[in-house]
Amino acid sequence: MKHHALVVALASALAAAHPLHAQESDQGPIVVGAVSSLTGPGASDASTLAARMYFDAVNAAGGIQGRRIEYRVIDDQMHPTKAQQAATLLAGDPRVIALAGGSSVLECAVNQQRYATAGLFNLPGAGVDPACFSSTHIAPVNTGPYVATATALTFAHTVLRHERICVVSPALPGMTEAFEKTVKDWTQRSKAPAPSLDVYRLEDPLPPLVQRVAARQCQVIVYTGPGGPAIGWVLASRQVMPKVPVVMLTSAYTSQAAKALANAGDGLYAMAEFDPWSSGSLQIMGWRRLLIARQIEPSSLSQGGHIAAQVLVNTLQGMHGPIHRASVSQALETMAPWRSGMMDQPFKVGTNGQHQLNRSALPMKLEAGRWRIAHARWISD
Repeated sequence: MKHHALVVALASALAAAHPLHAQESDQGPIVVGAVSSLTGPGASDASTLAARMYFDAVNAAGGIQGRRIEYRVIDDQMHPTKAQQAATLLAGDPRVIALAGGSSVLECAVNQQRYATAGLFNLPGAGVDPACFSSTHIAPVNTGPYVATATALTFAHTVLRHERICVVSPALPGMTEAFEKTVKDWTQRSKAPAPSLDVYRLEDPLPPLVQRVAARQCQVIVYTGPGGPAIGWVLASRQVMPKVPVVMLTSAYTSQAAKALANAGDGLYAMAEFDPWSSGSLQIMGWRRLLIARQIEPSSLSQGGHIAAQVLVNTLQGMHGPIHRASVSQALETMAPWRSGMMDQPFKVGTNGQHQLNRSALPMKLEAGRWRIAHARWISD
């Protein structure tokens, strides 16, 4: 009953904010797609589950122009061929008007040209590979690991006031060069001492890496890997460097990481890419209750999926003519800057890749097993 009440409440709020046509349309459903890494090491369905939750609420309120949203998610299994096949299937279906809410570790690089050729826009809830942030038809709502790494370096240097910064980065496919460039560019901009950068394979044993990094006498460590490996790094490195602060990216900002690292000591941070899901704001509290009712863990990933769905729905609700791929793409390209209560800056899809993307993160600190805001201001790159 609680779950039903929450869905009805959100649906009513959506209907009040955007009056929808209740009549059934003979045009069939509005099909929205997503290519997402749902299986494989470190995979997650949180982003697409949250997007589906939002689309379900819109459907409960009457849909868009009387048409329900059909959400079609395809698992790329973290494999380039699977990602290519998924995008080909979605782009080849004229009923698919856009993609939204996906969270893939590699599909942007594989599919960016395919989306551009098909005139199909993709709004990932969590863009990961570098191509996500430099493509004409892909516009992620999240900050992403590269900008987040730069904000983590700024936090370590200007807020924590450390000079000897060590960056530890797993060698993830297609991402190592982007992290190297991020560290180099940040050093040039900040005129700070150049951080060291240790790249390692996830299958490598951690003790030799810990010893190598410890020999650098780091004052602070920025770890760029996903949540699971980040937990592994902290637990392994704490035995040798118990007092050295570790700044992780948003993938470590989860309740599971908080639980796993509760006894790891002070000085653990994570860069939240959206308004903290643990905050007490009314918007966050209502969103979090709905996620819990659906048994979706509150996290930056689930925030990203929710926000990506919001961006697309907001665009669709502003359209007065026919809704099809070309009209939706035009509406996205000409959208006004859109502000979410969960983002620091307005978001905008632009023409020819001139997108206005999320470039901020808020430092969180783990205290007594709970994430708390560590700095009063967002850090932007």
